Amino acid sequence: MRVRLTALAEFDLAEAQDFYAPNGGWVVEHFMKNIDLALGNLAETAGIHSRYFGHYRLGVPHFPFSIYYDIEDDAVVVKAILDDRFGPLRISAHFGPKQDPVP
Repeated sequence: MRVRLTALAEFDLAEAQDFYAPNGGWVVEHFMKNIDLALGNLAETAGIHSRYFGHYRLGVPHFPFSIYYDIEDDAVVVKAILDDRFGPLRISAHFGPKQDPVP
């Protein structure tokens, strides 16, 4: 399946890179390698993950981040890439008022 990121997911990714940047460029590179690995695996495993806040959720290896996605037609659409430490209220608010905050 083809994987594509929404503009909001791209913004989330840029925000995460900014968060890790003060720790050194190697941390950002390691983070991005793990994001790329997770997105690559997502093309093969989409749909097997649990749903949270109305979307499928895949954890990012070695980092406290999750990729929230949906399957639309024959594509995986990444809706958000969020820090798991945000908590359920902030994560559900990220998706708007119509999402169910309970897994």
